[in-house]
Amino acid sequence: MQTYTAAVVAAGGQGRVHASAYRADERVRLVGVADLDRAVAEGLAAELDIPSAFADPTAMLQELRPDLVSVCTPPQHRRAVVEAAIAAGARAIHCEKPFALTYGDAVAMTEAAASAGVQLTVNLQRRFEPVHRFARAQLDEGIIGELVSIEGYCPNLFDWGSHIVDLALFYRHDRPVEWVLAQADVSTNRYVYGVFVETSSITQLAWDDGVRATISTGREPSTPVLNRENNLGLILQGTRGRIVVNGQEAVVQRFGAEGVRFASPYASDPAGWDHGIDPAIFACTAEAVADLVDALDHGTEPVLAARHALAGAEIVFAAYESARSRGRVTLPLESRDNALISGVAAGLWSPVGELRSTW
Repeated sequence: MQTYTAAVVAAGGQGRVHASAYRADERVRLVGVADLDRAVAEGLAAELDIPSAFADPTAMLQELRPDLVSVCTPPQHRRAVVEAAIAAGARAIHCEKPFALTYGDAVAMTEAAASAGVQLTVNLQRRFEPVHRFARAQLDEGIIGELVSIEGYCPNLFDWGSHIVDLALFYRHDRPVEWVLAQADVSTNRYVYGVFVETSSITQLAWDDGVRATISTGREPSTPVLNRENNLGLILQGTRGRIVVNGQEAVVQRFGAEGVRFASPYASDPAGWDHGIDPAIFACTAEAVADLVDALDHGTEPVLAARHALAGAEIVFAAYESARSRGRVTLPLESRDNALISGVAAGLWSPVGELRSTW
């Protein structure tokens, strides 16, 4: 059996998730964790029996030369760590989402990994969630007829929206999006995990077969509840019914026929969650890690290959570009910046007040 060494960069909540996933795979030996706050790295190392803790991720990568590297930093620091991991000889790099702070960074990381022959994946682990796999199977079987449209709801497009966009692509079996049209409210200086995001937005995606997806974002207090039936998730509308799906369940509603309810197998009460983290995230990240190791073993493409995250990032940044340019953006996306941040810097929007959070 081929075995691999692994290291985790950033020891916060998602660092804990990735470290736990490596520890669950008998083919992987977790050898190090790094965090700018060394005490945090040492705490996770002691708790999960990781041999080494570092404050400097580059020093860790150069000293340990791990085969597998998880990059769980905020997105604004991700490219530098990915490039350092490539330079240190990593065979596979598993990034947290959202993929990058700018579309240019997302493209650069993907190209650098491909050029070096490094397997790059992004932890859009909801592709492994049983509720979403059930819902897609129902859709593929024609239970709700032909797909007409997709509705998505989430607090913001950049962070939470990376999952919603990716799931829209997942339900469409990654059929390429033709164009994006969006408008954004940027009235508040709003930051999620330190990254500036929109106050609220509405985005439309178009495929060549006429199917459309509409994604609405926003959160209280600036934005009222987006959809009382499904405040965080997706609605798949078909010619003979609909599927309402979120983290807890998938509900199939058929016109003139009995529906089906499929519940998530994971505990839904946060009171019992490990460090307040949804158990579905632990379980599905473990599946993602097992899959990326399988891909290394067999030379196959992992389920969470970076091309999927790059396609999702292109849509998110195209939406911001559409809001900046006040027009429809045809893909492929030409701009390489984050148009929301650039637009504020250029005075296109003048937000007031401040809201900092993780959602």
